Amino acid sequence: MTTASTIQLTHYGQQSMQKGSLSFSFASRIFAKKIRSRVVRLYAWCRYVDNRVDGLPPAASLEQRQRLLAELGEESFQMPPPALLHPAMAAFRDVRQEVKFPEDHARDLIQGMAMDLDQVQYQSEEQLLLYCYRVAGVVGLMMSHMMGAASEAAHTHAVNLGIAMQLTNISRDIAEDAAMGRIYLPRVWLEKAGIPEGANIMHPVYRPALIAVVDRTLRLADRYYQSGDAGLQYLPLRCALAVAIAREVYAAIGDEVRRKQGQAWDQRVWIPWSRKLRVALRGVGRVTKTVPYRLHLTLQSLRTQERMALHE
Repeated sequence: MTTASTIQLTHYGQQSMQKGSLSFSFASRIFAKKIRSRVVRLYAWCRYVDNRVDGLPPAASLEQRQRLLAELGEESFQMPPPALLHPAMAAFRDVRQEVKFPEDHARDLIQGMAMDLDQVQYQSEEQLLLYCYRVAGVVGLMMSHMMGAASEAAHTHAVNLGIAMQLTNISRDIAEDAAMGRIYLPRVWLEKAGIPEGANIMHPVYRPALIAVVDRTLRLADRYYQSGDAGLQYLPLRCALAVAIAREVYAAIGDEVRRKQGQAWDQRVWIPWSRKLRVALRGVGRVTKTVPYRLHLTLQSLRTQERMALHE
């Protein structure tokens, strides 16, 4: 049953999403009311944890970093006095009462945020993908639980879609991240392209090499998007539509980064509403392709019911 508290926390989550992610806010309108309430409450927690980590000074000591991570864990999973609980944390606790997904998923996200505190340069593709799994793949995993997708296949594809979206974000936000001392592009990729260790990757002389590395990152994202597409058939129809539309909007951001080439990081890339509506139709088309599988499951279910009725 929906309580007054849940309604208030859902409203808070909606406001958080509108401020933090216009792309996902656009797609989330497709979810059924109950699922959207869960999604925005989870988003509010993810955004809050991210903002707390980003708000820590770059010169923070190891003790300060460890204290922050401990606080985030305590606020997320151990009950302090309600009056002291931030609305984002209350929203997270509230949604976990409805959906009993494993606590480890959420703890993995906090560990991903810890990587932002401990690591300023990733050396390999494997390290990059681990980061993407922790900060975005597990979000897809938690959301798949909220949508009622129980199969391991559904969970795997949800993780991969989250990774694809994070790779897109990284490709778009290179300048902003570099300004905070964070370089997510693998060191081995940068050196192979001609950007030496310790160099300012945003220097104009390295722009052609940076374009090549970002193109490689987006091609990697494309492979994970393909896996995410394969998972649409496991989701309820409205959920599949919302996820497919979000996927198309994020992929369009990557396409825009590719199109702008060296100018992609002079100002933040964004997708106007008119184009979002156009790419949303591609998302609808992807979900349409899942109809034969859905019909097959329906027929299987009917046959099972018929066999059970005959044996009664």
